[in-house]
Amino acid sequence: MVISTPELAFEFFKINLTNSHSEELWIAALDSNSTVISSAMLFKGTVNYCLFHPRDIFRFVILHNSVSFLLAHNHPSNSSLPSPEDIELTRRIYCLSQLMQIPLQDHIITTKDSFYSFSRENHFKKWNKLKLPENILDRHTWKL
Repeated sequence: MVISTPELAFEFFKINLTNSHSEELWIAALDSNSTVISSAMLFKGTVNYCLFHPRDIFRFVILHNSVSFLLAHNHPSNSSLPSPEDIELTRRIYCLSQLMQIPLQDHIITTKDSFYSFSRENHFKKWNKLKLPENILDRHTWKL
């Protein structure tokens, strides 16, 4: 499947995330045509958060020889708006992806009926103008 828009990303991920009662972080590795090479649930958390480490994201991306990747996680609360933690972790993953030259194409937050796209809301354009933060690797484990 080719995923070239936030709507297609939502359709792809919502199949797995819609009925989950706990937060889950999913990834899709993409080739140069934005075709999904592989996808997986990387982490499963509780009803309101999910712990993960960025190395596991990049391990998946590298092992699947990805050109780029997508992230998605759900909000069982049924609000697709990102939390401050969602924004901060996405900023860090985005910056790391730029550093590694395996870009994060989007991070989608899903609910049963709606989604939030970090790329559509222009977070990535804003972050492109910033230099890499000094604290990009400060935490050992991150919480959504």
